[in-house]
Amino acid sequence: MIAGVGTRPFPLSVRKVSYGLTCVTAVLALLVVVSSILVVRYQRQISEASQYNVTFDYSQTAAEILRLQVALKDVIAGADPAQIKLRHDILVNRLGIIRDNAFATRHQLTETGDRLADVLRRLEPLLADPADTANLEAAYELLGPLTTPILRLASRAHGEAGDIVLGNQTTLRQIMAIVTAVTIVLVLVGMVLVGFVLHQNRRLDSISRTDGLTGLANRLGFDADLRKVDGKPAAVVLVDVDHFKTINDTLGHSVGDGVIVELATRLRTAGADADTIARIGGDEFAIVFSGEAAEARSLSCADAVLASMDEPCRVAGTEVQANVTIGIGAQEASQGAMLLNDADIALYAAKGEGRGRYRRFRPEMKQAFLREQAIEDALRRAAAAGDFSLVYQPIVDLSDDRTVGFEALLRWQHPELGSISPTEFIPIAERSGQIEAIGRWVIEEACREASRWPSDVYVAVNVSARQLLDQSFIAQSRAALEENGLEPCRLEIEITESTLIVDDATVLELVHQLRALGCRVSLDDFGTGYASLSYLQRFPFDKIKIDQCFLRGEGVGVGGHAIIATVCSLAEVLDLRIVTEGVETPDELATVRRAGSHYGQGYHFDRPLRPDDVLKRIARESLDRVPLVVANVSAA
Repeated sequence: MIAGVGTRPFPLSVRKVSYGLTCVTAVLALLVVVSSILVVRYQRQISEASQYNVTFDYSQTAAEILRLQVALKDVIAGADPAQIKLRHDILVNRLGIIRDNAFATRHQLTETGDRLADVLRRLEPLLADPADTANLEAAYELLGPLTTPILRLASRAHGEAGDIVLGNQTTLRQIMAIVTAVTIVLVLVGMVLVGFVLHQNRRLDSISRTDGLTGLANRLGFDADLRKVDGKPAAVVLVDVDHFKTINDTLGHSVGDGVIVELATRLRTAGADADTIARIGGDEFAIVFSGEAAEARSLSCADAVLASMDEPCRVAGTEVQANVTIGIGAQEASQGAMLLNDADIALYAAKGEGRGRYRRFRPEMKQAFLREQAIEDALRRAAAAGDFSLVYQPIVDLSDDRTVGFEALLRWQHPELGSISPTEFIPIAERSGQIEAIGRWVIEEACREASRWPSDVYVAVNVSARQLLDQSFIAQSRAALEENGLEPCRLEIEITESTLIVDDATVLELVHQLRALGCRVSLDDFGTGYASLSYLQRFPFDKIKIDQCFLRGEGVGVGGHAIIATVCSLAEVLDLRIVTEGVETPDELATVRRAGSHYGQGYHFDRPLRPDDVLKRIARESLDRVPLVVANVSAA
């Protein structure tokens, strides 16, 4: 199963659901809190109603009246009269409770209280003399009618208190039912919310591991899946889109995105049995295979991907012919990080071999990669350390064998890496963006050295496309000429055919600027690159340099020599001068002369020379051309 496919971004409805569930939970929680407060309140009311109410006061008052009556009878019978005074005082104290309680006020039942107050006032003079039995009898009779109405009030108050307690209990049961229901709902909603949050966390985790454009796994998801293959037979396939920046710059980012989406679809088809397909960079994809025959499956996938790229990508009505380069790392007992590193090195090697292909990692690739890294790092310090030097190969006029100029050739002697060929370090300098600084040093040094030569000898310097397209190149060349007092006509800039196809309009403008400055411009390695004959007509070149591949080598023969002759004839019509490179033998010299080449360059004339040897060669040629004067001396 392919990881990281088909996860869509967080929709608005999901955020609404999450917000709604959170609000519902908050409201339910608030209801539980309010209900809890109400429960406590009604419980308190029930407790208070159960512990104390006005019924008790009425009942106690009726009992005290009866006790006072009993006390009166006892005193009449000869008992201690002090009991009368005590019982009377208790009734006086209860009078306020009986008259002013909320029950009596609420039901306008104050008449009994008023009667009790009246009786108590009337009792005072009757009880003043406890020895007067007639007064005590009269007091007894006054108290008799009060007992019944007070007990009736007590009964009514008791009934009302019971109704209140019953009502509160009913309300409490209802609230408890509501609290129970709300609690259950709250628990259910909480469970839903927790489940929703867990689901969304999983979804967010999936989104965080998914590329939004293609639906494939992103780098985070890829790294997680790659760790799963540790210790297993596995293979990693890295796929990189060739010249993707050019597609973006020329056709627009929307078309570039469309190419990426189309490629992702093709990768899904080619890697249908892969563990993971991921987009780990802007134009870079990774495919992971593990288990049985992982390496064979990865190679088959690479073949399928390359075959699928034969078909152009159709994006918004535009056909885009995109190509890819692939690197493969495979191990029987793998470590994911090492697999990725191996695939990256293999991809780098495949690009170096020309792109549009795949390469499986081999140990020697790593050694080559490490050497390139060492060279790239050493390049940053080479000029300042004085490791660079220039040698100069003569360019000879074939009409009179006179040296007319020298091509400056860069050499690098590293203290640890030894002598490093320009064919090895120049591409590295171009890829790492260091070629501009190196090229600037070469022009400055070549101009400085040429200023020591005769005024009719020029120096030729080969420049790369990146160096030529540097906006400061013209200014740098002018500064180098002025600082060394070198006439511009003595600096010849050589550009290769491959430079012309990078941005021919810009290059054409730069060539015109160089000619306006007074420099010469030649087309180097003619016939080996991509330039058409139309470039000879459009560009104001001074010279054409014919590559040595047409002069020597297996299978060259008459055909190669005929090409040299044809180019020389064409140059004659276009008023261009011809330099043939790689002349190493007298026979080759004779061939290029017959073809009509104006100049020759190669080991037949001399090897590349150090600066001091250049001066010696120039001096030697000057001596060779001094006319010999023969004087006849006769004896006097």
